[in-house]
Amino acid sequence: MKLLNLFNPRLRTYANPVLLAATLSFASANSWAQADHFDQLPDLGSNAANFLSDYEAEQLGKSFIRQSRYRIPYVSDPELVGYINRLGNRLLDVSEDAGKDYHFYLIDNNVINAFAVPGGHIAIHTAILTKSESESELASVVAHEISHVTQSHISRKFENSQYDSWLAIGALLAAAASGSAEAAQAAFGVSQASIIDRQLTFSRAYETEADSLGIRLLSRAGFDPQAMPVFFKRLLSESRISESHAPEFIRSHPLTINRISESAERVRAYPRAPVQDQSEFLLMQAKATAGYAKDKSVVRDRYAAQLKLGNTSLPNRYGYGMALAENGEFDQARKVLTELEKDYPNNVSVKLIKADNELNAGEINTGLAELKDLYIEQNKLGNHLVDIYYANALVLTKNNQEAIPILHQAIANNKDEPYFHILLARAYGETGDNLRSYQARGEYHYLSGNYAFAIKQYKRAFILTSTEYERARLGARIEDVEKELEIVKNL
Repeated sequence: MKLLNLFNPRLRTYANPVLLAATLSFASANSWAQADHFDQLPDLGSNAANFLSDYEAEQLGKSFIRQSRYRIPYVSDPELVGYINRLGNRLLDVSEDAGKDYHFYLIDNNVINAFAVPGGHIAIHTAILTKSESESELASVVAHEISHVTQSHISRKFENSQYDSWLAIGALLAAAASGSAEAAQAAFGVSQASIIDRQLTFSRAYETEADSLGIRLLSRAGFDPQAMPVFFKRLLSESRISESHAPEFIRSHPLTINRISESAERVRAYPRAPVQDQSEFLLMQAKATAGYAKDKSVVRDRYAAQLKLGNTSLPNRYGYGMALAENGEFDQARKVLTELEKDYPNNVSVKLIKADNELNAGEINTGLAELKDLYIEQNKLGNHLVDIYYANALVLTKNNQEAIPILHQAIANNKDEPYFHILLARAYGETGDNLRSYQARGEYHYLSGNYAFAIKQYKRAFILTSTEYERARLGARIEDVEKELEIVKNL
């Protein structure tokens, strides 16, 4: 028996993207596209007080992120998501926006790119995590994006453009989500394609400003500021400076020899950072590499080759064990991970992947027992990382009653993750509690930007209510979402 593991992008049972039409405005939340193009996301900055109010930026950003979840493969793995948010907040804490509520996301995409949207939402492709040669290189991209947000670059561009309505902004974001200039042309016609290109590509002046402030953030946060020009130089070298083959990060962030030289000169003003502890970065890099690779056997062989060369580090052994499991070689993976657990008995990441291997190998009781022990152990320490992994396994093995309170706890800690709600909907549905199943399903669709369908789910739940309290609670929720839908339509 092979469990469906929702943290593995191969098996997104409930999070299948419904595609966004290039012609989508936020007035039409149910228009979806016919094809996915995730490899050409442009970079979008954030709000300027004289063009977007904080409230408008927040609504626009949330709407984009929610609706894009149907068509962009956001990573839901709590370890990876938690890591990128800790790294992002470390940089944010030394920025002009310290104390503000930012959200950092990983997107399953092997093309190097990153983007930001109004309201402090920053997304990084997994390719940047897997291809960075140090944590400071990864941080340099995040710092660069944060600087685009704090300096209100995208709002400045909108302010100076011919686009004078929220419809245009919504359409640009929709074109961004569809991921290519071709999609933009389909949306607005060839005559307007050049305008879109200008809006979705930062000027060299903005890039220089984001570089300068990003380098400062790196230094203040304790990262190596020299990582930024090093990473950008490698990107430029690998692309051969060919516009037709350059990574999207270079296309949407104009990169030149002069710009790299300027950033290299700029970092001279900062002290060289002390040697960094890269243990968490390397472990999460291994997880992203082995877990989200398209060719599992190639990744397995790469880790095996490193072992033969004497690289017996925790990240390399972890990556090898996970690659074996992802490739369906469960017995060999068990041997590797068992030995690794003996050497690192307190490492939660190792224990999680070891339990996951048992579940996918069909050793259900063993896998559940290992997860349960880890869940109890970590909860005593106040760490809720394991909650959703354990609840996920419980639901997929029909242990729904046990999963429900754990899911509520996970949602209390992170109410904006759509997958938690759809998992709860399934758990309630399989126990016969249709009222709560519809309600949880409504939350899932609400967080996925499908407000109209969310309202339908809430109304189905309302019909099943039996108390005045339930009716009042659901009635208020329906009213709130209907109001938000009207706001989104008017953006």
